[in-house]
Amino acid sequence: MRTLFVRFAISVGALVVPATLACRSPSSDPGAAGSSSGAAEGVPVPSADGAASAAASAKAGFPVPRASVDLVLDPEGFPPYEGPTGSVEGTVSVQGPPAPNVPVNTSQCPAALDTYGKLFREGKPETPNGPRALADAVVVVVGYSGFYLPDKNDAVKLTITPSCAYPARTIAITYGQRLDISNQSKLLFAPALDDSMNVAVMVAPPKETGEPVKLYPDKAGYFALIDRMEPYVHEDLYVFRHPLHAVTDSAGHYRIDGVPVGTLKVGVHHPTVDADAEAPVDVVAGVVQKVDLTLTFKPKPKAQVGDAGAPMSTRCLRWVDPATKHKCAEYDRPND
Repeated sequence: MRTLFVRFAISVGALVVPATLACRSPSSDPGAAGSSSGAAEGVPVPSADGAASAAASAKAGFPVPRASVDLVLDPEGFPPYEGPTGSVEGTVSVQGPPAPNVPVNTSQCPAALDTYGKLFREGKPETPNGPRALADAVVVVVGYSGFYLPDKNDAVKLTITPSCAYPARTIAITYGQRLDISNQSKLLFAPALDDSMNVAVMVAPPKETGEPVKLYPDKAGYFALIDRMEPYVHEDLYVFRHPLHAVTDSAGHYRIDGVPVGTLKVGVHHPTVDADAEAPVDVVAGVVQKVDLTLTFKPKPKAQVGDAGAPMSTRCLRWVDPATKHKCAEYDRPND
């Protein structure tokens, strides 16, 4: 049955709606996404220029009118920032016990175990029992106000590698951006956002033989990016209301460019280490400021660990909106 479905999905391209998989998955149809209950949640609806905004958004490939996106990103109507900028980069490390194994079935592609087989991905310590480089941590720069920073890209492109895994286990985008997901592996993938109520299953055929799957997060906040064909996949997706964010690579490195000058704050969070840290930074025009941060892993009792091995309390982030005063509050403005 799986073989027949794979052949059928490859032949029709990126969209397929098999009866056996008609559970929950996002649709690529802008009208359907725009009319869903999720798309309406927390998104203001403009009145005067709604039709023109909808046309512009459709052209840009996002199902929510541009004016509605702007109201979410810049509710006070601040002007865009046009002043000098600098950069912030550094390394995020983890200390404490090593990452435990988690039970995942990667028998269809054993190489994926390197990405998903531990609670978190870490490097080797430079000294015995020393800190290790921490991959997949989300880093932000916050603390500005009186203006807003628009994102320059309509889409974030992700590629499932020949090892049947995403390049990182954490994804950070700005609200109003879509995800374009292509697939270089030998398997069929069906990426989906876990809170979508649509029944259409979007598939990414092997070897990039079809169109990328396009996913449209319909609000700012946290999503789990899962897969209808390969259940071992679990990606933590953070949708920010500002563009000053990055995810650490396998060496724990991050870099954020285009940061307004001034005294700001660097924050880091890891969804399965379940820890965060912050540090001040003085951003200078044309200068790359180095900020290293360390998180401490404190294992949770087994009763507090979810089915996939991840702690149950890790799905919020203080700096999804830098105006947020509480770790798990709603997401408002970038001026914490």
